[in-house]
Amino acid sequence: MPCLSGQYDPNIGLLINVAILPIGVAPTPAQAPLSASQPPVLNVPQLFAALIDTGATTTCITTDVAQAVGIAPIGRREMISATHTIDTNLYVADLLLPFGNMVFTMGGIQLMEFAVQPGTPFQMLLGRDVISRGVLTTSFDHTFTFSL
Repeated sequence: MPCLSGQYDPNIGLLINVAILPIGVAPTPAQAPLSASQPPVLNVPQLFAALIDTGATTTCITTDVAQAVGIAPIGRREMISATHTIDTNLYVADLLLPFGNMVFTMGGIQLMEFAVQPGTPFQMLLGRDVISRGVLTTSFDHTFTFSL
C-alpha cells in the first residue's frame, strides 16, 4: 500500500503534490514505478499543491490548473458550500499521486472548479472522493500519514 508521511502547517492545512493529466494519458497500470531508466510518458507532469479537505465531497481545481493541464469543462454542476450555492464548471481527468518512488493513478475523476484568493498556497482541494479510497491520519504534533 503506497504511503505518504510528513509534517504540515496547522495554519494552512495538509498539502500534498498531485499531478493531473487529461483522461487516458496517465501511465498504466494503476501503480507505475518512477525511475531514471524509465522514460516519462509525456514530459514530467506538472505537480499542483492540493489541500487535503475532508469537508469537500468532490476534488476541486482552479481555472489556472485546468488551463495548464489542457482540459476543458464537460458540463456544469452546483457546488454547495457552507455559505452559498453556485453553478460551476465540471471536468474529468486522471490524477497521479506521487508516493515516494511510486505513482498511484486514479482515472476518470470528476473535478469541480473553485476560486482561490491570490497568494493561496494551493490550487486544488483533494476531496473525500479521493481521500476515502485510503487512510488518512493526523496527529497533534502536526504530522500526517496518507495511505492508498
